[in-house]
Amino acid sequence: MNGQQGDASGFDYQASLKPPLPARVPGIARLDRVINRPLAGLIVRAARRLNLRPNQITVAAFVLSLAGARFFLGGNGPSFLVAGILIYIGTLFDAADGMLARSTGQCTRFGAYLDLYLDRITDFVVLGAMAWGYFLQSGRRGFLVFSLVGVAAYMLQVLLYYLEREYRGLQSGSGASGDYRGLVYLGILAFSLANRLEIVIAILCAIPVLNIVYRFIRYWIVERPEEPPSRTP
Repeated sequence: MNGQQGDASGFDYQASLKPPLPARVPGIARLDRVINRPLAGLIVRAARRLNLRPNQITVAAFVLSLAGARFFLGGNGPSFLVAGILIYIGTLFDAADGMLARSTGQCTRFGAYLDLYLDRITDFVVLGAMAWGYFLQSGRRGFLVFSLVGVAAYMLQVLLYYLEREYRGLQSGSGASGDYRGLVYLGILAFSLANRLEIVIAILCAIPVLNIVYRFIRYWIVERPEEPPSRTP
Protein backbone atom coordinates (compact mmCIF):
# COMPACT_ATOMS: atom_id res chain seq x y z
CA MET A 1 0.00 0.00 0.00
CA ASN A 2 2.79 2.43 0.89
CA GLY A 3 4.38 2.26 -2.52
CA GLN A 4 1.16 2.80 -4.41
CA GLN A 5 1.14 5.98 -6.50
CA GLY A 6 -2.56 6.01 -7.31
CA ASP A 7 -5.67 3.86 -7.46
CA ALA A 8 -9.13 3.85 -8.99
CA SER A 9 -10.23 6.70 -6.71
CA GLY A 10 -7.27 8.82 -7.82
CA PHE A 11 -5.70 8.65 -4.36
CA ASP A 12 -1.90 9.02 -4.28
CA TYR A 13 -0.80 7.63 -0.93
CA GLN A 14 2.73 9.03 -1.05
CA ALA A 15 1.49 12.51 -1.95
CA SER A 16 -0.85 12.45 1.04
CA LEU A 17 1.95 12.03 3.58
CA LYS A 18 3.83 14.76 5.36
CA PRO A 19 7.51 15.28 4.44
CA PRO A 20 9.88 12.70 5.96
CA LEU A 21 10.82 13.30 9.57
CA PRO A 22 14.26 14.85 10.22
CA ALA A 23 17.01 12.43 11.21
CA ARG A 24 17.17 13.98 14.71
CA VAL A 25 13.65 12.75 15.50
CA PRO A 26 13.70 9.44 17.44
CA GLY A 27 12.85 6.41 15.34
CA ILE A 28 9.82 5.51 17.46
CA ALA A 29 7.96 8.48 15.99
CA ARG A 30 8.09 6.77 12.59
CA LEU A 31 5.88 3.95 13.84
CA ASP A 32 2.86 6.18 13.32
CA ARG A 33 3.62 6.28 9.60
CA VAL A 34 4.11 2.51 9.53
CA ILE A 35 0.98 1.55 11.49
CA ASN A 36 -1.56 4.37 11.56
CA ARG A 37 -1.08 6.10 8.21
CA PRO A 38 -1.75 3.06 5.99
CA LEU A 39 -4.99 2.44 7.90
CA ALA A 40 -5.91 6.11 7.61
CA GLY A 41 -5.30 5.78 3.87
CA LEU A 42 -8.27 3.40 3.68
CA ILE A 43 -10.46 6.14 5.19
CA VAL A 44 -9.12 8.64 2.67
CA ARG A 45 -10.01 6.34 -0.22
CA ALA A 46 -13.57 5.98 1.09
CA ALA A 47 -13.83 9.73 1.70
CA ARG A 48 -12.79 10.49 -1.87
CA ARG A 49 -15.43 8.15 -3.24
CA LEU A 50 -18.06 9.83 -1.05
CA ASN A 51 -16.83 13.33 -1.98
CA LEU A 52 -16.22 14.22 1.67
CA ARG A 53 -14.17 17.28 2.58
CA PRO A 54 -11.22 17.26 5.01
CA ASN A 55 -13.06 19.39 7.58
CA GLN A 56 -15.88 16.86 7.65
CA ILE A 57 -13.35 14.14 8.45
CA THR A 58 -11.90 16.37 11.20
CA VAL A 59 -15.31 16.75 12.84
CA ALA A 60 -16.00 13.02 12.50
CA ALA A 61 -12.71 12.29 14.29
CA PHE A 62 -13.74 14.64 17.10
CA VAL A 63 -17.18 13.03 17.51
CA LEU A 64 -15.73 9.50 17.55
CA SER A 65 -13.17 10.46 20.18
CA LEU A 66 -15.79 12.10 22.40
CA ALA A 67 -17.94 8.99 22.12
CA GLY A 68 -14.96 6.89 23.16
CA ALA A 69 -14.27 9.17 26.12
CA ARG A 70 -17.87 8.69 27.25
CA PHE A 71 -17.34 4.92 27.42
CA PHE A 72 -14.31 5.38 29.69
CA LEU A 73 -16.76 6.71 32.28
CA GLY A 74 -18.33 3.25 32.43
CA GLY A 75 -15.54 2.31 34.83
CA ASN A 76 -15.21 -1.36 33.78
CA GLY A 77 -13.23 -3.52 31.39
CA PRO A 78 -15.86 -3.90 28.63
CA SER A 79 -16.50 -0.15 28.51
CA PHE A 80 -12.74 0.51 28.39
CA LEU A 81 -12.54 -1.87 25.43
CA VAL A 82 -15.20 0.03 23.49
CA ALA A 83 -13.62 3.34 24.48
CA GLY A 84 -10.18 2.32 23.22
CA ILE A 85 -11.55 1.12 19.88
CA LEU A 86 -13.66 4.25 19.26
CA ILE A 87 -10.85 6.59 20.22
CA TYR A 88 -8.37 4.77 18.01
CA ILE A 89 -10.76 4.95 15.06
CA GLY A 90 -11.07 8.66 15.81
CA THR A 91 -7.29 8.90 15.70
CA LEU A 92 -7.24 7.30 12.26
CA PHE A 93 -9.83 9.82 11.08
CA ASP A 94 -7.67 12.58 12.55
CA ALA A 95 -4.75 11.35 10.46
CA ALA A 96 -6.97 10.97 7.39
CA ASP A 97 -8.16 14.60 7.31
CA GLY A 98 -4.69 15.97 6.58
CA MET A 99 -3.94 13.16 4.15
CA LEU A 100 -7.15 13.92 2.27
CA ALA A 101 -6.36 17.63 2.21
CA ARG A 102 -2.85 17.11 0.89
CA SER A 103 -3.88 14.55 -1.73
CA THR A 104 -6.69 16.73 -3.10
CA GLY A 105 -5.09 20.17 -2.79
CA GLN A 106 -7.59 21.30 -0.14
CA CYS A 107 -5.13 22.43 2.54
CA THR A 108 -6.41 25.64 4.17
CA ARG A 109 -5.36 27.72 7.17
CA PHE A 110 -8.84 27.33 8.66
CA GLY A 111 -8.68 23.55 8.33
CA ALA A 112 -5.27 23.40 10.00
CA TYR A 113 -6.48 25.48 12.95
CA LEU A 114 -9.75 23.56 13.22
CA ASP A 115 -7.74 20.36 13.46
CA LEU A 116 -5.48 21.77 16.18
CA TYR A 117 -8.43 23.25 18.08
CA LEU A 118 -10.43 20.03 18.17
CA ASP A 119 -7.33 17.92 18.87
CA ARG A 120 -6.59 19.87 22.04
CA ILE A 121 -10.18 19.50 23.24
CA THR A 122 -10.03 15.80 22.42
CA ASP A 123 -6.80 15.34 24.38
CA PHE A 124 -8.23 17.03 27.45
CA VAL A 125 -11.53 15.16 27.39
CA VAL A 126 -10.06 11.73 26.60
CA LEU A 127 -7.28 11.89 29.19
CA GLY A 128 -9.60 13.30 31.85
CA ALA A 129 -12.25 10.66 31.16
CA MET A 130 -9.63 7.91 31.20
CA ALA A 131 -8.34 9.07 34.60
CA TRP A 132 -11.84 9.30 36.06
CA GLY A 133 -12.91 5.98 34.54
CA TYR A 134 -9.98 4.17 36.11
CA PHE A 135 -10.84 5.77 39.46
CA LEU A 136 -14.40 4.46 39.16
CA GLN A 137 -12.98 1.00 38.54
CA SER A 138 -10.25 0.99 41.20
CA GLY A 139 -11.35 3.53 43.82
CA ARG A 140 -7.71 4.69 44.19
CA ARG A 141 -8.01 8.35 45.23
CA GLY A 142 -4.27 8.90 45.40
CA PHE A 143 -3.84 7.60 41.86
CA LEU A 144 -6.69 9.87 40.73
CA VAL A 145 -4.82 12.91 42.02
CA PHE A 146 -1.65 11.64 40.32
CA SER A 147 -3.61 11.14 37.09
CA LEU A 148 -5.13 14.63 37.11
CA VAL A 149 -1.69 16.16 37.71
CA GLY A 150 -0.49 14.13 34.74
CA VAL A 151 -3.33 15.44 32.56
CA ALA A 152 -2.38 18.99 33.58
CA ALA A 153 1.28 18.30 32.74
CA TYR A 154 0.29 16.85 29.35
CA MET A 155 -1.71 19.95 28.47
CA LEU A 156 1.04 22.22 29.86
CA GLN A 157 3.66 20.68 27.58
CA VAL A 158 1.43 21.39 24.58
CA LEU A 159 1.01 25.01 25.64
CA LEU A 160 4.75 25.44 26.17
CA TYR A 161 5.41 23.85 22.76
CA TYR A 162 3.31 26.48 20.99
CA LEU A 163 4.78 29.33 23.06
CA GLU A 164 8.26 28.15 22.16
CA ARG A 165 7.39 27.99 18.47
CA GLU A 166 5.97 31.51 18.59
CA TYR A 167 9.08 32.86 20.32
CA ARG A 168 11.41 31.21 17.83
CA GLY A 169 9.31 32.43 14.90
CA LEU A 170 8.67 28.96 13.52
CA GLN A 171 5.88 28.77 10.95
CA SER A 172 5.94 24.99 10.52
CA GLY A 173 7.40 22.08 12.43
CA SER A 174 8.79 18.67 11.62
CA GLY A 175 5.37 17.04 11.90
CA ALA A 176 6.64 14.78 14.68
CA SER A 177 4.09 16.06 17.21
CA GLY A 178 1.25 14.53 15.20
CA ASP A 179 3.15 11.27 14.88
CA TYR A 180 3.76 11.12 18.63
CA ARG A 181 0.10 11.83 19.27
CA GLY A 182 -0.85 8.94 17.02
CA LEU A 183 1.39 6.66 19.08
CA VAL A 184 -0.16 7.91 22.33
CA TYR A 185 -3.61 6.90 21.16
CA LEU A 186 -2.33 3.59 19.83
CA GLY A 187 -0.97 2.96 23.32
CA ILE A 188 -4.31 3.90 24.87
CA LEU A 189 -5.96 1.32 22.61
CA ALA A 190 -3.48 -1.39 23.59
CA PHE A 191 -3.84 -0.86 27.35
CA SER A 192 -7.62 -0.49 27.06
CA LEU A 193 -7.77 -3.89 25.39
CA ALA A 194 -5.63 -5.29 28.22
CA ASN A 195 -7.78 -3.54 30.87
CA ARG A 196 -4.62 -1.97 32.34
CA LEU A 197 -5.31 1.73 32.13
CA GLU A 198 -3.12 2.43 35.17
CA ILE A 199 -0.04 1.61 33.09
CA VAL A 200 -0.77 4.00 30.24
CA ILE A 201 -1.87 6.68 32.72
CA ALA A 202 1.44 6.36 34.59
CA ILE A 203 3.37 6.59 31.31
CA LEU A 204 1.40 9.64 30.20
CA CYS A 205 2.04 11.28 33.57
CA ALA A 206 5.79 10.70 33.50
CA ILE A 207 6.58 11.58 29.88
CA PRO A 208 5.21 15.17 29.87
CA VAL A 209 7.17 16.07 33.02
CA LEU A 210 10.39 14.68 31.54
CA ASN A 211 9.66 16.39 28.22
CA ILE A 212 9.11 19.78 29.87
CA VAL A 213 12.46 19.53 31.68
CA TYR A 214 14.22 18.32 28.52
CA ARG A 215 12.80 21.08 26.33
CA PHE A 216 13.66 23.75 28.89
CA ILE A 217 17.28 22.63 29.07
CA ARG A 218 17.65 22.14 25.32
CA TYR A 219 15.82 25.13 23.90
CA TRP A 220 16.27 27.75 26.61
CA ILE A 221 19.77 26.97 27.90
CA VAL A 222 21.74 24.93 25.35
CA GLU A 223 20.16 26.29 22.15
CA ARG A 224 18.80 29.61 23.38
CA PRO A 225 18.08 31.78 20.33
CA GLU A 226 19.98 35.01 20.02
CA GLU A 227 18.16 38.22 20.78
CA PRO A 228 17.55 40.44 17.73
CA PRO A 229 19.44 43.75 17.78
CA SER A 230 17.58 46.38 19.76
CA ARG A 231 16.06 49.28 17.89
CA THR A 232 17.13 52.72 19.01
CA PRO A 233 14.79 55.66 18.45
